[in-house]
Amino acid sequence: MSNTKNQPFIRLGIIVGTILLALLIGRLIGPEAYEWITTFLKAVGLVLLGITLLVTIHELGHFLTAKWFGMRVEAFSIGFPPKLFSVTRGETDYQIGATPLGGYVKISGIIDESMDTQHIEEEPQPWEFRAKPVWQRLIVMTGGVIMNVLLGIFIFSMLKFAFGERFTPMEELQNGVAVRKTVKTENKCGDIVEKTTLGYYLGFRTGDKLVSYKGESFPYFEDYNTPALLIEEDAYFEVDRNGERVRIDVPPKVLDKFNNDSIEVYLFSMRNYPSQILLSKDDTSGIVKDDIVRPADKAGLRSGDVITQINDTPIRYYEDLLNTIPELANQQVAVTASRADSLMNFTVSLDSTSKMGILPYPDAIVDVNSEIQKYGFFSSFPKGLESAFNVLSLNAKGFGQIIQGNASAGNSVMGPLAIAKVYLDRFLQYGWGGFWELTASLSMILAFVNILPIPALDGGHVVFLLIEAITRKEPSTKIRIIAQQIGMFILLGLMVLVIFNDFFTHLLGTCA
Repeated sequence: MSNTKNQPFIRLGIIVGTILLALLIGRLIGPEAYEWITTFLKAVGLVLLGITLLVTIHELGHFLTAKWFGMRVEAFSIGFPPKLFSVTRGETDYQIGATPLGGYVKISGIIDESMDTQHIEEEPQPWEFRAKPVWQRLIVMTGGVIMNVLLGIFIFSMLKFAFGERFTPMEELQNGVAVRKTVKTENKCGDIVEKTTLGYYLGFRTGDKLVSYKGESFPYFEDYNTPALLIEEDAYFEVDRNGERVRIDVPPKVLDKFNNDSIEVYLFSMRNYPSQILLSKDDTSGIVKDDIVRPADKAGLRSGDVITQINDTPIRYYEDLLNTIPELANQQVAVTASRADSLMNFTVSLDSTSKMGILPYPDAIVDVNSEIQKYGFFSSFPKGLESAFNVLSLNAKGFGQIIQGNASAGNSVMGPLAIAKVYLDRFLQYGWGGFWELTASLSMILAFVNILPIPALDGGHVVFLLIEAITRKEPSTKIRIIAQQIGMFILLGLMVLVIFNDFFTHLLGTCA
């Protein structure tokens, strides 16, 4: 008996010991291995925290409503088998499973993913799901979705309450937008790869002045600068380019570019960075690593210099530098810069990364008169509701694009590795605010997916209950069992494909 009681602590000890051993091995191998292990553990920790919260809230919706209507709940599990921990309180076995990709609530008298059909030949008992009125069963089956929607609204509302919203009037963008042609990033093999930005791919260019979207002019820059606009049907932008009206059509299959290895999902930014530079060695933000190559420093450039020309290309804004330098890898580059009202010439030797080792000079950034809208506790909820349902609408439209064949499911659906990577990226870039924003979005996505009319999902159960409510007759047990089996087959197949695609893309894929 004592051994059984100690099993949870033994399993917890094994998990903690494995983590500590991994960190120790990383320390022994070297700084790079230790950094990789700590980054991996941070990504795993963030995604487990986010998914555990979402699953717990979802299953709690089923659990609480079932208890409210007097149904017996046999099991409440976060994660799928095998069990790591379990404790029985009353009639319910509370479990934590070793497979953290979901969870379940086992309610007596229901045909669900457990495929428990032993009760169907017996008379319904008062505490069973099947003995309750249709309206109660509908509330229980939609309880998880409702809880996820409420969670998404609450998190978005609290983010509005904490941070407010920034709006930049379009009249502040007198110089148009800045569009990066390419960005260089590090792939999973540690190699530097060059990716075209989505904005440049679509046809935007630095200096373009935004005029309208699908014929409608927006008052704020933030209204234009969102990838959500790209999946609208027949989407197009109009810009003023050097006094000429130019139409930029969005291709139907642009959604595939969101997870494309050759495209960086970046549209444009405000053009408010003059070409005055800060050497990366003088940066105090902690972002630049000590071992970064600094060709600009070696050539004699100094922080505060204003670059006016690269070879024969005139430079006016920092974005001009970003669009010119990537094409000059492995070259000797002639740089003209202004220092204390004097023009000076330099020769900068660029390597294969084409990085000069410069940043925009912070004090030279042209300020724009953005409007910061703050919200009180109660006034934040309408804005949170709006943000939550914008996510819901975006995913519904994305799902429609997949159904119509305008986007591939493989490129549109994220697996656990992809979600972990996004969690880590958001956390590193925006801190806990980024974590909570992503969690709120995933909560709305989980609600949307679960309400789809697929057998084995909540939406599949709802369809059968609606049929029963309309016809006043419960669909036969045989039909419900077959539908449940088909639904489980579909879901398991999709899960295998998503995980396989995820691992192939992030672990087994070739280096680009």
